[in-house]
Amino acid sequence: MTDYAEEQTNEIEALQSIYPDEFEELNQSPWVFQILIKPEVGLSEEEDDQLSVCLKFTFGDSYPDEVPMFSIESSENLTDEDCAEIMRALAEESEANIGMVMTFTLVSAVQEYLNTQIDTAKQRREDEQKAREEAERKKAEQPVFFGTPVTVESFMEWKLNFQKEMAAKKDVKQDVNKKRLSGKELFERDSSLTTSDMQLLELDDDDSMLESQASSDAATAGDADVDVDESLFEDIDDLDLEADLDIT
Repeated sequence: MTDYAEEQTNEIEALQSIYPDEFEELNQSPWVFQILIKPEVGLSEEEDDQLSVCLKFTFGDSYPDEVPMFSIESSENLTDEDCAEIMRALAEESEANIGMVMTFTLVSAVQEYLNTQIDTAKQRREDEQKAREEAERKKAEQPVFFGTPVTVESFMEWKLNFQKEMAAKKDVKQDVNKKRLSGKELFERDSSLTTSDMQLLELDDDDSMLESQASSDAATAGDADVDVDESLFEDIDDLDLEADLDIT
């Protein structure tokens, strides 16, 4: 006959030895206790990154030939979905271990779940960091453009404003052409223009007379006789030109 009380007591002593700081005894008959479970490695030192769950166990009279009662007393940074998943895992493990002391196995299953959550969170953070770094790298490699990005709407707005501006300039040009005076109107408004033209004509006549006079003086100088001293050439026949020249 199985001595359930002895098996339960031995298991309690083993649990107290394995979890000296996490185990808390609440009652001995029946045995009621709770164990605080944390992942083996935390996500970081930040308080918001800590995960934990406190499980409460109650042994029935025929435990371990029946599953113990268990519940989640508290949790840290776990969602309702996480807690529901932990309860499902405990139910499966307890059914699979009927007939054997199972508290350590159940606690280990919950701890493994927390470890998986930590690994997933770490991987997610690493992926997010890589994505940020990649985005920053691409942004740094892209040329810097100043101005407003062109869209269909902004282009159509610019085109309409441009057409209005060009039409306004055309109207101004036409007004200027309409206001421009003809030559007759200029003379009628300012009689000094006639006098200035006559002065220009007189200046042109004076320049022509000066040029004619200069040409006449040059021609006269070319026709004048030049006196030559013939005595300079009397002894030219006596010169020995070949001796003076160094002909090779």
